[in-house]
Amino acid sequence: MPFIVSSNIDKVDPATRKIIRRHVMRGKKRKKADRPGRATADSMQNHRTRIGLQEVLDMYALLQPGCFGTHRYFVDFPTEIEPSFFWNMERVSTVAMRIMFPLLTEMGFQPEGEAWHYPIGRDAAAWHINAFAVQSFIDRVLRHQSEDMANPVATMHHQKGLKLIRERLDGDGEEAKISDATIGIVLKLAAAAQFGEYVNIAQQHMHGLWKMTNLRGGLRVFQDNPKLLVEIWRCDLGIALLANSDPVFYRQPAESLPDYPEQVISSFIPSIYFQEDMQLVPDLSGYLAEVWLVMRKFCLLANLGTQTRMLIQPATIYGTMTAAMYRLLRMGFAAGTLDESLRLGLLVFTYHIFLQWQDMRLPCHSLSESYRNFLQVHAFRDIIPPRISLWLLMIGAISLFSVSEELWLADYLRSQAERCGIKTWKHGQEILKSSMWISLLDDESGKRIFDSLTEMSGLVL
Repeated sequence: MPFIVSSNIDKVDPATRKIIRRHVMRGKKRKKADRPGRATADSMQNHRTRIGLQEVLDMYALLQPGCFGTHRYFVDFPTEIEPSFFWNMERVSTVAMRIMFPLLTEMGFQPEGEAWHYPIGRDAAAWHINAFAVQSFIDRVLRHQSEDMANPVATMHHQKGLKLIRERLDGDGEEAKISDATIGIVLKLAAAAQFGEYVNIAQQHMHGLWKMTNLRGGLRVFQDNPKLLVEIWRCDLGIALLANSDPVFYRQPAESLPDYPEQVISSFIPSIYFQEDMQLVPDLSGYLAEVWLVMRKFCLLANLGTQTRMLIQPATIYGTMTAAMYRLLRMGFAAGTLDESLRLGLLVFTYHIFLQWQDMRLPCHSLSESYRNFLQVHAFRDIIPPRISLWLLMIGAISLFSVSEELWLADYLRSQAERCGIKTWKHGQEILKSSMWISLLDDESGKRIFDSLTEMSGLVL
């Protein structure tokens, strides 16, 4: 690198200027290093790519395919599993997580080389139960097979996995009985029972998991393993909604609920964004008003992150999930009141953004039935502002119901859109955002629903 020394104030000669310019531009053309916690435009774009369910199904089948009838299934694991099999399953699990928790994987910042799923490792029992859970999901959810169509390969993995876990629980190794690996196995069994709609079995597994975590010292000991902890929370919340029951964690009135993340309770967002909420919040119960404002801030953060291509820390996402949803499940108000209307709406909305898998309406019959009854009876009551009524209907349409099958919902949406004076999808989007709406997740499905109403109305969408 040449050194240039000048002792006069005259302009340097053209050749020297060329050298200086070349070295200055070398620094300007160099790619700037990303600041920690920031996401580049390219990385944000990658997060937005949607994964097809059939693509995941094919990837699982190719891991170690075997044939039974006309379908490919998992086959028995050898005594020594090849390292390539572990690598392939790890790769597929990373992709599958983008379907299981799209909000976290699309908007949650994760350091390079890290994935948001808890690893199985080389635990044979865990591999068998994982194979059983995946095959059961493929049969019951993707292929819509009935309960009496037992899959012999899935049954074999279930039996082998249970045999290994019973031997572990009957053995002398006390630490192994309540290890992360063992808890992960019970969690997989609970999740498989959940999407198989075996409510009682799912609840039994969750109660067993609750006892195991207590023996470990409570959920706080899993703070160093957030991937496992998040799935414990999601499974607990999902089964509580499926069964219309209390969750097993934080169910005691005297038990402290999780704190809200600092990012959703701070006052950095200008109050201009909450002017319409100020007309609504004073009429709500204190704790419900708190959840409403927290979720409003969370949606604003998510939409701001999309616009600026900035990701959110995962702790903010799952921290908001647990703090809001466990509070909503502990509340209860008289049917038809504004409080109960918004509690149900918030419960469906948080279920949709935190628990619902991409493009799938997993079993949630109790919540679906309760919400359907609520909308049909109370959606147009005078105590509910029109913009809130529209939001309540749309949240049901994008998460629990099909507008093409639930004709009453299409009529309600069309009527409420006209009542709000909506003439374009952009206007409807603005109204939905004035309540709660995450564009990255729902703009596409929301516009599709609005477009489907054009044939039945004079709206220009």
